[in-house]
Amino acid sequence: MSEPWLRGEEGAWFPSPQVQGAYNITVNELMNTNVKSWNKEKIESIFPLHITNRILNTPLFDMIEEDSLIWEDNIHGQYSVKSGYKLMSNAAGRSDVVVQQCGWERLWKIHAPPKAKHLLWRICKGCLPTRTRLQERRVLCPLSCPLCVQSNEDDWHIFFECNDSVQATAAAGLDSLITPRIQQQTRVSDVIMQVCSTANQQEAGVFAMLLWLLWNNRNNCVWNDTRESGRSLGFKARLLWEEWAAVQQVQQPTESINQQQQQQLHSWNKPPVGWYKCNVDAGFHKEVNKTSFGWCLRDHEGSIIVAGTNWKDGIYSILEGETLALLHAMKEIVQRGFSHVIFETDSMGMVNAIQHLRGGYSEFSSLICHVKNTLLLYPNFVVKFIKRQANMVAHTLARA
Repeated sequence: MSEPWLRGEEGAWFPSPQVQGAYNITVNELMNTNVKSWNKEKIESIFPLHITNRILNTPLFDMIEEDSLIWEDNIHGQYSVKSGYKLMSNAAGRSDVVVQQCGWERLWKIHAPPKAKHLLWRICKGCLPTRTRLQERRVLCPLSCPLCVQSNEDDWHIFFECNDSVQATAAAGLDSLITPRIQQQTRVSDVIMQVCSTANQQEAGVFAMLLWLLWNNRNNCVWNDTRESGRSLGFKARLLWEEWAAVQQVQQPTESINQQQQQQLHSWNKPPVGWYKCNVDAGFHKEVNKTSFGWCLRDHEGSIIVAGTNWKDGIYSILEGETLALLHAMKEIVQRGFSHVIFETDSMGMVNAIQHLRGGYSEFSSLICHVKNTLLLYPNFVVKFIKRQANMVAHTLARA
């Protein structure tokens, strides 16, 4: 009990304090004899309810027989310098601006040209090469704004304080949108996220277009010695956005046709003559601490030959659950004596791992190794990725 082996948001370490007898128990003593499952009665008799639930929620894997140390921050369980750097960067908050994931989603969903949204992202990530930021990076350059030559050039000055930006905001009709927000906030990123979250479609789009034009005008001044007036930039921001929005409406019928064609491509297709096709999927039921599997075998005419479902105790990751579903289907197909079988799954991550993962210490790596061994034993088994729309039979079975 002195090792970190639990799963869940609370962490892997066993919490303390516990009853005296708990510290002398090994993990395998909490399992049923000769069966890879938890001894629920014994666990409930030793631990309080919240610890009991955490233990029972921890899945057990039949093919894993030895303990091993794993690195949790990648799927194969092996430490790399890159994964360590990523972990430390996230823990230390190395980005100049920390924005929640929901904020990023709102930014990317605003109705604006991609180039404008990309600029907003760069501003929020703190990587716009303003003169203040360049000097912080030991780049020799003037500090003053190239447009007004009155203040130091940073994000806030370029977009909200410089005389050109003030005039542009007024000409674009965004005074009522921007002024209250810059009075409440101290960072450009906070203003951007607030606009993306609360403004209507047109206001957010014109705002993004305006910031892009202001930055483009600044670059033209620095590199080409040309510039436009603030009023001109404001009028242009609204005009360019309206033209772009009109083009998007014209393209929508074409996109609708393309979507219909894509939907046809996402339908289930029959296997070649002499082959079978087995669709597999997993279902996750955290409320009852179970993971379910569904599979369906069909011939070249599309007729269902056999289908099945099963479940396991424990809360598995999505990749683990999908891989267990595939292994369960393979086992059933082998027992029934079928060959020349195409296994289809809607888990792109699992298919990529089968094709590219080379070893590892994690539970998922062990499952993938088991799949690869099965494919070596049965060379007429093939695993392919399909869209979820074409996997609805297995999807339904897994949730039945």
